Amino acid sequence: MTFHTEQKALEDAFRNAMRRHASTVAIITTGDESQWVGMAATAVSSVSSDPPTLLIVVNRAASLATALQARKKFCVNLLAERHKDLVSAFGGKLKGQDRFKVGEWRLTPDGLPTLVDALASLACETVQVVGAATHDIYVGRVVGVTVHPDIDPLVWMDGRIATIMDHM
Repeated sequence: MTFHTEQKALEDAFRNAMRRHASTVAIITTGDESQWVGMAATAVSSVSSDPPTLLIVVNRAASLATALQARKKFCVNLLAERHKDLVSAFGGKLKGQDRFKVGEWRLTPDGLPTLVDALASLACETVQVVGAATHDIYVGRVVGVTVHPDIDPLVWMDGRIATIMDHM
């Protein structure tokens, strides 16, 4: 095994290493009653449970970035095996409002789009934004949560979607 330090080799090795990091696929949403915006993501992480806080990482070039900056609220919808069709819809196959024609969506009390049958949906208020290379890290205080009784996460691993059952 080689420990890579040269920039191009390091970038390639980093991408290869991160393919081994399995993560639940999420749809991050924001917007208001007139315009919803969302994208598929795996860069979601718990920060603290006291107070409940999580973070998301969004490329500044993503369609969601401008809306996130303006609204300062977002919802993280964790996907289950039954949501495979949402990954391509929110991963670029569809644009804008057309993405929300896939799945069943409703508004949270704060007016954020939430997936009705998500494994969990976490509504957040942005408390901090940190720039990092081409992305921004949004730290959100969780203000509302819904949890589905099933635990069958849809994961992103090795450049493709999978389920936990695929690897047991």
